[in-house]
Amino acid sequence: MLLLFDESSSLQQSDPGAARVQAAKPLLQTLGRYADRVGATLDVSAAGFSDSYIPEEDWTRLTESSADGTAAALSGLASKNAGIDTDYWAAIDGARQQLSERGADRCQAIAWFSDGKIDFTERPESKPYAEGIDLSTPEGVEETRRRAIESICRPGGLADQVRSSDVVMLGIGLGANTSPADFDVMSAIATGRGLDGMDCGAITTPVPGDFYPVANIDDMLFAFDSLNPDPGVDSQGPVCQLQVCPEARHNFVLDHSIKSVNILGSGGIPGVVPYLIAPSGETLELPKRDGKSDVDIAGIPVGYEWQSESAQTISLTNTGAPQWAGQWAVVYVDTTGEHPDAVSRVNIHITTDIFPALTDADKVSWRSGQTVDDLTFGLVDGKDAAVPLTDLAGSARLTASLVPDSGEPITLIEAETKDDIGKPANADLTDVNPGPAVLRMSLVITTAPATDPQGALVAPGTQLSPQNVEVPVQILPKLGLPTPGERIDFGTVQASKGATATLAITGPGCAWVTESDAVTVAAEPDGIGTPRVTSPTNTADTCLTVPAGETGQLQVELRTEADGHGSLNGTVPVHVAALENPGDSQVAQVPFVASLIKPLNTTNFVLVLVAALLLGPAIPLAMLYASKWWVSKIPDSPLLAERIPVEVRDDQLMRDGEPFAMADKDLIQPVIGLVGGGARKLDVLGTTLTTSIGRSPFGAGAVTVQAADSVSVGSQVPGSDHTGLHAVLPLAVHNKWVVVHDPRGPANRAEILLLVSGSTDTAARESLYEEVASRAPALLSALRLRAVQAGLAVPGDGTDEPASPFGNTGVLTSAPGYDPFADGGSPRGDATADPPVGHDPFDPFREGT
Repeated sequence: MLLLFDESSSLQQSDPGAARVQAAKPLLQTLGRYADRVGATLDVSAAGFSDSYIPEEDWTRLTESSADGTAAALSGLASKNAGIDTDYWAAIDGARQQLSERGADRCQAIAWFSDGKIDFTERPESKPYAEGIDLSTPEGVEETRRRAIESICRPGGLADQVRSSDVVMLGIGLGANTSPADFDVMSAIATGRGLDGMDCGAITTPVPGDFYPVANIDDMLFAFDSLNPDPGVDSQGPVCQLQVCPEARHNFVLDHSIKSVNILGSGGIPGVVPYLIAPSGETLELPKRDGKSDVDIAGIPVGYEWQSESAQTISLTNTGAPQWAGQWAVVYVDTTGEHPDAVSRVNIHITTDIFPALTDADKVSWRSGQTVDDLTFGLVDGKDAAVPLTDLAGSARLTASLVPDSGEPITLIEAETKDDIGKPANADLTDVNPGPAVLRMSLVITTAPATDPQGALVAPGTQLSPQNVEVPVQILPKLGLPTPGERIDFGTVQASKGATATLAITGPGCAWVTESDAVTVAAEPDGIGTPRVTSPTNTADTCLTVPAGETGQLQVELRTEADGHGSLNGTVPVHVAALENPGDSQVAQVPFVASLIKPLNTTNFVLVLVAALLLGPAIPLAMLYASKWWVSKIPDSPLLAERIPVEVRDDQLMRDGEPFAMADKDLIQPVIGLVGGGARKLDVLGTTLTTSIGRSPFGAGAVTVQAADSVSVGSQVPGSDHTGLHAVLPLAVHNKWVVVHDPRGPANRAEILLLVSGSTDTAARESLYEEVASRAPALLSALRLRAVQAGLAVPGDGTDEPASPFGNTGVLTSAPGYDPFADGGSPRGDATADPPVGHDPFDPFREGT
């Protein structure tokens, strides 16, 4: 989850107490507890925005024990409220890039805080989405605002780019004196439909996010609490005067299968105090105290903490006490008797730790053209262990459906009772095309009713909010046809020049992409024209043939008519057929993704430079370059490094024959040379890190990575220089990594250079290793292809598997320009030549970021 905070100066009025930061603490505590309970890996980062996007806190593994420290690290954001713009385009695009760097197959969300409309300060400047529009006039400001909204909300625009990447947007609108129109754009970006009726984007079903308008700290707490994944009930009611009264009870019923309860409540105004009432009638006051308090009622432990002058979090834990089951209540009492119109509200989260699941899901083969029989659904806990239906004391309803990417939902089961849940179900895929789909399951639990000792009904059970689970699945081609990989990832590319990638094809069978088939685009940057995905393997006669039990790589190329900045997401039709009958094929829609970059317009830059020189700016240009050079240093924070040989097997990153993971003796070697004030050059485990300021006198510098006889790519956008062969990292190289590859060697072998902050804990380091394992195979594949295109590597498989001298290997061709009889016999060309990025900090035209 990325926490994205508005840092514009208007926050000095709309949120002077920095409630946006204060309210983050209980959210992080809740999510940390949840992650621990279900064994989830949950990483949190924070960023700010005003006129640009500013990363504030790096990714941190969130657990119950780390939540308070993570919240404390956000405290510095409370004073960041002096920005000159409220630029939603910059905010969303920056968040998009930061999340895309985390790799595929992640559940991602943005919690976004702002106090109103897109707005800009008048000044002589223009925005990348409004080229040629000067912000120095009111008309320029309004036109820039219009273009920002259009770029975000057009079909396939920036909002759809985020949505098509399966990122959930959660908007929190700050401000007490606002109208729906003030948050129309923000709410439309978050949900697809604004509070005042504005439409945004084409991807609006299912609803892509949510929006919460808040006026004070309590509203903020409840907005955050809405993100709590545990099921529960919400309630509003009156406040008792001076003493506990029955008419103000917020009732809820527990049974012995309930693990715990977490409550967020508020009496609405200071001086209103909550009381907890047990099934026995015992009452416990929860008076205002500083910090956390631990008490008990009826032998049941209770923890609570006042989060504001009127709101509290309350937790109850099931320890097996006999008084646990029954009807409980929270009651708010006005101890002054002066507020008869006060309103109390509670969010009661009742933790069952029970989820719907498909039994033996890993053994189910979803295949086009047939019916999948005997699907069985059941219940599991947070660690995926089966939960017997008899363990559920109350009742339950379970529904499940399969939703193909481009088709109608297929109902699988509608179990109205617990006894119906285990009945077998079928999925008719006779007319469903191969491609991605989602298995959607929903479980609604009602706790067992409360009864008295004689068995008479005291209160019906409490129906909890649905526990929804979505699982991505792949609908495979018909039986006997090869299986394409789940998606094509082109990485970060300048697509007008062409970008290459590979798609895994598992045999037996053959596969190809025809020249005439058009891609389906879900979202794309402005002005790129019609994107095309092609392959040299483009007919049934030239198809990629893959024997049974093997996996081949289908080469594909992406090209756009013009460069753009943003995410390009869509699907490409891939033809698959049996080896013995390539003329009878089926088309599988395979998703593809690319993060497009738009290079600096050199002509415009030169014109601006000449104009600046002729007009004589107040700050000489040389001073700007000198200033940028002076601050472009690698920070002097402690840095640890590790260089690890790896290889890719079946799209999995391996280390010493095992899945890539952190070893006990990793990251014990400090990097030498980071003296006080930082460094402009570092030698790290056979690589050289050198700072670069790039062409422009503005913006941040970068770090280029050189490794002898090798090509490389970095973990953070843009990843490489203009050649695509040398890694580029931000100045803060800490917690970044590089794929280093020898193009003369096997295509599936590389080394991972890890650069890790010395202050990170074990959880953060493990998270970084998981990121490497997820993203490195795709980065290596794209890097190898660029090396082939540059004449540094020999085309072909190039893995270290021994080749059969009699197999159908085709003709081995050398890389362009390779002369085996030249001095040294190296096919590498100029790979060891000087880096393309120079070292003269005052040369405005040399390559850089």
